[in-house]
Amino acid sequence: MRLATPDMISRIDKYAIDSMKIPERELMRRAGLALVRAVESLVSCGSRVVIFAGKGNNGGDGYSLAAQLADRMQVTVYDVFSAGQRSDAGKYWLECAKASGVSVLPLPDELSLSDFDIAVDAVFGTGFVGKYPERVIRLSESLGAVRMPKIAVDLPIGVNADTGAVEPFALSADVTVELSYVKVGLCSYPAREYCGEIILDTLGIEDTAQAFEFKNFLMDDEEALAHLPKREKNTSKGSFGRAALRVGSDKYRGAAHLALEGALRGGAGYVTFVGEPSLASELRLKFPEAIYVLGTASVSPRDVLLIGSGCECTEALADEVINLIRLDGAPLVLDADAINALAKYASADVLLEKSRKIILTPHPLEFSRISGYLTEYINAHRIECAREFAKKYGVTLLLKGAATVITDGEVTYINSTGSSALAKAGSGDVLAGLLASLLAQSPDDTLGMSALAAYLHGRAGDELEKELSAYAVTPSDIPKRVGEIIRRITK
Repeated sequence: MRLATPDMISRIDKYAIDSMKIPERELMRRAGLALVRAVESLVSCGSRVVIFAGKGNNGGDGYSLAAQLADRMQVTVYDVFSAGQRSDAGKYWLECAKASGVSVLPLPDELSLSDFDIAVDAVFGTGFVGKYPERVIRLSESLGAVRMPKIAVDLPIGVNADTGAVEPFALSADVTVELSYVKVGLCSYPAREYCGEIILDTLGIEDTAQAFEFKNFLMDDEEALAHLPKREKNTSKGSFGRAALRVGSDKYRGAAHLALEGALRGGAGYVTFVGEPSLASELRLKFPEAIYVLGTASVSPRDVLLIGSGCECTEALADEVINLIRLDGAPLVLDADAINALAKYASADVLLEKSRKIILTPHPLEFSRISGYLTEYINAHRIECAREFAKKYGVTLLLKGAATVITDGEVTYINSTGSSALAKAGSGDVLAGLLASLLAQSPDDTLGMSALAAYLHGRAGDELEKELSAYAVTPSDIPKRVGEIIRRITK
């Protein structure tokens, strides 16, 4: 799914008006109708509705809602800034609301909400920039203190539609009605926690997508199928690439098992384990399909190489990672201890010396170590931090966690799958192995394969959670389920 940034929305609206010849008044009518449906899904006919309207188009959508809802519910609108409407379309719907018997009142200093059954936030929308006025902060806090359904138009007060960051006073909505396109920030945390159910209404202007370059996407079923490497019938194992895994150690033997099975289920033509002899002997009994070698010197430059999963953080590992970064070859995936060792014994600047495509797959703490950002800051600004790092170092970054962020600094994917069922040691090893296997089949598309791996891995966790509960899913359950998901989405 395409995701829009706030700066795109005004251009998209202008295109719909100028090129598609849809009057702005009509766009507001459609927006109001979408909001009517949302209100009616939460409360019954005759309910008391309060709408908080700003002076921009978001407020105009609120007045359109009021006008179209007035014949079946009791509607009050508070003009938050006592400024009416700026646009002609907004003024039109303001007058329509008044003509329909809607009470339009200035926002009082002391707001009582006990007389209402549902509230609608139509204050700012995506266009707000700057410091929030005190009256809006007080309004958001007042709404947050009462128990009633709350609907946000485009995004709740205090939520950043671009980065997903939230203000301390942000409004937690039960439903957020997205108009024309879903905004990128709303798909990421912490914003996602404040949006409730997201309902998209395209307003009939989905054809605008052909006129704009979108650089943000939600990784969903449609995107997954589009990126999945194709497998023609007239092929051989040589057609599907080579993945090598430098994973596991005596302390973390399980990491090798999990990563190797993830890679074998991902479709690569050749999967090679690179590691110590005792671990290789153990793995051969379970995975006779794999190839076994002792060191990365034995790995072909044609092999996509994963390093770090369960390897232990040592200076020797850091030296090995640095040499591999500088060595020309197929894409290199740095996971777990490869990232930790690089951060501890060198720095991220080594990435600037790369001779191959690099993909990093950190969780927030690992990302903090390699990037220098505080973990708390990362969790509050996931998209922004990921973009900045990926662009600075020219890498693909897969920042794990709820709503995993995958970006090369220019194009960003937000993953739509995954849950706390995956929050267990070993889940990341499966993901890393799966990613290496997918990259072996499509090494030029590091961003797409990274997003696809996150999606398949997360969806496997979602399905297993429904069967076993979030408590009982183990990382060992994931690889085979990934295969079943691939079978279903390719039907």
